[in-house]
Amino acid sequence: MNESPSGFGGVGPWIAVASELPCSVVALLLVGQILGQSIAGPSGATWGAILGALFGFAFGVYSVFKTIEYLERIDQKQTERPKYMPPMEEILEDVEFDLDEESSERSSQ
Repeated sequence: MNESPSGFGGVGPWIAVASELPCSVVALLLVGQILGQSIAGPSGATWGAILGALFGFAFGVYSVFKTIEYLERIDQKQTERPKYMPPMEEILEDVEFDLDEESSERSSQ
């Protein structure tokens, strides 16, 4: 039975994934602008912002890729059926069947 969640139950992780890329771009753009301005003045701020935005985009894409990979792994673990593994004592237990006793009694009569 494959049940799909109804409503907005599974939307939270995807909102987080969708917000990762713009957040990383903006954060590294600001860091690049501040560092560029402190190193080379106003023109350095422009170049720092451009480089920061590019690094932010690359970091954001990588982060989204890893997050989606992690979420798929979790989803796959939830859909797998649990496997039963009996304890070693049960595996090594010597089993005696009642049928063996009945068949030996019938053959001796």
